Amino acid sequence: MSVEQILFAALGREVALGSGYIDNFRKGKLRRSYAKLVFEWIAEHHSDIARGFVPEWFPVSALSAWDQYVEEHGIRGALQIKRFVKDELNLIKKVKDRRHPDAKLKLGEEFCFFLRCEFNAYAIGFERYRGKWHTMPLGEDGAAIFTLHIEEPHFPKDKHGAIERLSEESDLGLHRFVIAIAEKAFDLPDKPDGAAITQGVSLYYLDVLFSA
Repeated sequence: MSVEQILFAALGREVALGSGYIDNFRKGKLRRSYAKLVFEWIAEHHSDIARGFVPEWFPVSALSAWDQYVEEHGIRGALQIKRFVKDELNLIKKVKDRRHPDAKLKLGEEFCFFLRCEFNAYAIGFERYRGKWHTMPLGEDGAAIFTLHIEEPHFPKDKHGAIERLSEESDLGLHRFVIAIAEKAFDLPDKPDGAAITQGVSLYYLDVLFSA
C-alpha cells in the first residue's frame, strides 16, 4: 500500500494532501490526530508486522487473540448486509477481493443483517471499532442473545417479528461484525473471547466501511 492509501484507510475517507505532505509523513511530521488514527489502523490490521519493528508498542492482548481466533475460525461471506432503499431491502453485492470491506455504507444509512442458518439458532453479536470490541444489543429490549429462524434470515427483529433498522450515525471507518450461533443459548460466548467458544458454536463475520 502507498502512504496515501494507508492514510485514507486509517481516516476512512480520502482527504486533500498538500504539496510535500508525503515527504513530511515519511519524516514523521504529521498532525497528531492523523498519527493516532494511523497507529490504531496498523494495530488493528497489521499488528503482527508492526510488532516485529516495535514490539513494545504492539503487545499481544486478549482482544488481539480474539481477532486472530475470528480470522482462523470465522466464516466470511455468509453474513451479509442489506440496506433499505425506498422501504425495500437490497442485498449489497459480495466483494471478491477479501482485502477490501465486504460492504460500504454512508453514515445514517439504514441497514439490517442477513444470515441464512440450517437450523433454528440462538445468536449473539459483537462489533469491533478501532481495535475495541463491544457486545451488540440485537435481541428484544436490548438483550444480547437473540434467535435466528430458518425461514427468516434477516435480523434484528422486534417483539412483533418486524425487521428493525440499524444505522451508524457517527463512527467513520471500518467496523467488523461477528455473529456467533449455536443450537443452545448457554453454549454461546458472553464476551469476545476465543477461550469461551465451545463445540457447536459457529462464527460468521464481515467488514463494513462507513463513510460520510
